[in-house]
Amino acid sequence: MSVTVDEGVLAEPRPCARCSQPSLLWVAGRCADCIAQLGLQDDSTEYQAWKNDVREEFGRK
Repeated sequence: MSVTVDEGVLAEPRPCARCSQPSLLWVAGRCADCIAQLGLQDDSTEYQAWKNDVREEFGRK
């Protein structure tokens, strides 16, 4: 598999599904700030839902 790099293409921010703020770092719908907040909550329900989304999108390792 080869990867083609287009030097003219810039990264574009995408809105976070949780906070709606645009972010360049976006994993399974959430920005880095929201992922950190999910990990620090006492109730891990939302964090577990995000982890399941990551597994669904990228596969389980």
